[in-house]
Amino acid sequence: MVDLAYSIIFFIVAIGVLITFHEYGHFWVARRCNVLVLKFSVGFGPKLFSYYSEKSCTEYVIAAIPLGGYVRMLDETRDIVSERLQPFAFNRKSLLQRTAVVAAGPLANFLLAILLFWCVYMIGIAGIKPVVGTVVPGSMSEQAGFAVGDEVQFIDGERHQVWEQHQLYLLEKAMRGEAVEFEVLSADGQRKLIVLDFGILEENQLNEEGGLYKVMGIFPMAPLVQPILGEVVQGGAADEAGLQAGDQIIQLAGEPVESWNQLVRHISEAPNQPLNITYWRDEQIIETIATPRAVDINGEIMGRLGIFFDSAQLEADNDTRAYIRYGPIESLIKGVKSTWSLSTLTFTFLADLLDFSTPADAIGGPVAIAHFAGQAAQAGVEKYLTFLALLSISLGILNLLPIPILDGGHLLFYLYEAITGSPPGQRVMMWGTQIGLVLLLGLMSLALYNDFINFF
Repeated sequence: MVDLAYSIIFFIVAIGVLITFHEYGHFWVARRCNVLVLKFSVGFGPKLFSYYSEKSCTEYVIAAIPLGGYVRMLDETRDIVSERLQPFAFNRKSLLQRTAVVAAGPLANFLLAILLFWCVYMIGIAGIKPVVGTVVPGSMSEQAGFAVGDEVQFIDGERHQVWEQHQLYLLEKAMRGEAVEFEVLSADGQRKLIVLDFGILEENQLNEEGGLYKVMGIFPMAPLVQPILGEVVQGGAADEAGLQAGDQIIQLAGEPVESWNQLVRHISEAPNQPLNITYWRDEQIIETIATPRAVDINGEIMGRLGIFFDSAQLEADNDTRAYIRYGPIESLIKGVKSTWSLSTLTFTFLADLLDFSTPADAIGGPVAIAHFAGQAAQAGVEKYLTFLALLSISLGILNLLPIPILDGGHLLFYLYEAITGSPPGQRVMMWGTQIGLVLLLGLMSLALYNDFINFF
């Protein structure tokens, strides 16, 4: 219940912040263009709070359904406007001003992402030292010359201090099929240059479970993680068996368990098979039986209990952990670069969805967002801010899609007006809005369906 409350609270915070910034972008530019804003609403549905400003003639609202928001501007196409107020109507503004007002929402999301990344780099990044712990036999990393004990010091000339530091850069290079140069210090003190050519990857390899480093065939030298539960998924097999966060697994099916990897391996190999589990809790040894649920992962049936390890173990380890922090200017530059990289990756992801290179079940809805919001918040401030930045970029790009009901659809109509000299006819706009609504509802339905399949 604590994890569920965490997820709900930080989901509401995340959505509230992103929507407020998005709508404030519209609001701020509209006011600068001398447009009368009638209502600024965060959320839809019944009002929870409202305030009317006599000075600006704007009603500020917080509504019950936190899945969107809107800025209601005076507009003669839907309002009866007196002659005195006509100069303040949105439809009376120039094409450039209307375009600026509509584009300001997505732009505010990109600016928010830059600000969030700036904070993350100023706070600092904690991670694993970039020392190779595992090289998969036959992988592209082994063929390129990586060996256990190698320390990656530079990636394409950029200093590399923690394993997570250049993940976005590497993923971007991999999706483009480009080569990356690694400057490495081997375990015996020898320096060597290693080039990984991502152009040899097959089209769908990056979509496989395990992420980029599984595709590369290389993993960091990590500490021995004890089989202590950090989170138990509500409704999962472990939860039904009575396991709780903080429990330390001692034996599984009669065999001693000494590490988290050993525990995961045994569970994965036993789908739908009851397992006797012995664990330590509150200075007591307790026994239970849990049956791992069968999960299809890339055509292979594997067992899952619904458990996560205690990440505090990693944070307390000083031998394999590292911490880096940047100054204000460098943090801002890195914030801009990270926002750009994530934006291009998101556009690539959407393009792959359209040509079916990326499976449709990769789309998550509000339940997935809430789940990851809770996880990110528990992992630390910098992880939660990074999660917010990713969501803000996604929201900005989603609103730029050329779907008439979204900002991108309005911008498409304005582009038509700029080319032809007149706006589209009412019939075209009506049909466009209806088609856009159907597409948006279809996308939301797919996201909710994936949420239901993955979390219930």
